[in-house]
Amino acid sequence: MVQATESSSNEARRGPAGEARPVISLFHASLRYGHFLALDDVSFKIENGEFVFIVGPSGAGKSSILRLVLMHEQPTEGEVQVGRFLSSKVRRREIPLVRREVGCVFQDFRLMRDRSVEENVAFAQMVVGVSRAQTKKNVVQVLNWVGLYHKRHQTARTLSGGEQQRVAIARAIVNRPKILLADEPTGNLDPEVSQEVLDLLFRINAQGTSVIMSTHDHLMVRRFGERVIKLDQGRVAADLERYRPQASDERRQIESMRGPSAGVGMKERSVQSWLQSPDRENHHA
Repeated sequence: MVQATESSSNEARRGPAGEARPVISLFHASLRYGHFLALDDVSFKIENGEFVFIVGPSGAGKSSILRLVLMHEQPTEGEVQVGRFLSSKVRRREIPLVRREVGCVFQDFRLMRDRSVEENVAFAQMVVGVSRAQTKKNVVQVLNWVGLYHKRHQTARTLSGGEQQRVAIARAIVNRPKILLADEPTGNLDPEVSQEVLDLLFRINAQGTSVIMSTHDHLMVRRFGERVIKLDQGRVAADLERYRPQASDERRQIESMRGPSAGVGMKERSVQSWLQSPDRENHHA
């Protein structure tokens, strides 16, 4: 178990030889629910800008890791670091600050089904205190980017599954998080729509946002060749830096060349102008 000392905290901030620290680190983290050990001595680091697949069977601990990163749960043993926050030192009142840095997308979308598309996205701004005028501007920008501005007044329940997931992604990135967690985001979608959603996640990642995606889809993982953390019975069974390096290189080249995909009706708006706009760092100031 990591000792919660000032020296260990400073080390986590600096990293080796004063280097910038990872955006996420788990240090011998375990998580127990009563007698059930959901995670057992898990350690890994995720660097800024990485795209990481977390794979494993049901019950392997994928969702438990995401809950630790969100600080919905505190590790029973060990330490979790998210940005500048350490689980052993974070105060309850600081938890909302942690979650401003982390966007979330889920398999079941978790939208307010009787509210409009723009109301769903604006809600994420409201909870962090963004002004009404700035919220309106940001919602327009992000809905243009995911290709759903023309459906902004429709209720979420009237949309297809793929459209609902794109609304969920818009909501997750409207606050410009440094980390995006995607928990089985394509699990309820057909292959073609799954590809559109994955393309969207890759474009978000290409601009520097770290993306951590849990999935059962091993074919998807093999195809795109990003870093893979494989879990089995709550432990890290494998941590592969590049599953298929050539596939990853090809994907990055294609994504850098084609820009926003016409396949999901996106307008010609640069993702860089949205996710790396000048106010990204002080958006919550």
